[in-house]
Amino acid sequence: MSGYFKIVDAHDGGYRIKLMAGDGALVAVSTYYATKPQAIAGIEQIREIAGTGPVVDQSRGNHIGATASAAGKKSYSGQRR
Repeated sequence: MSGYFKIVDAHDGGYRIKLMAGDGALVAVSTYYATKPQAIAGIEQIREIAGTGPVVDQSRGNHIGATASAAGKKSYSGQRR
C-alpha cells in the first residue's frame, strides 16, 4: 500500500493532517486547520509542494548532489546548477 493522508481531530477543536507511510508509520503532521475544507485544501497544497518543490538542505556538512545557493542553503534537483 502506498502512503496516505489522514484528517484527524485536533485537540484544540480543528483538524490536522497526518501523512502516513504505507506501513502505517507517521511521516509528518500538519499545522492546525480550523475547518475540514481548509484541511482538504491543505492536502492539495501538500501534494503540490511535495511534487514540485525543491529540497533545501540546511543541515551541516556537504552532501552529494547538493549545490550551494547565495543564501548558503543547498538545493537538490536532478541537475547541477
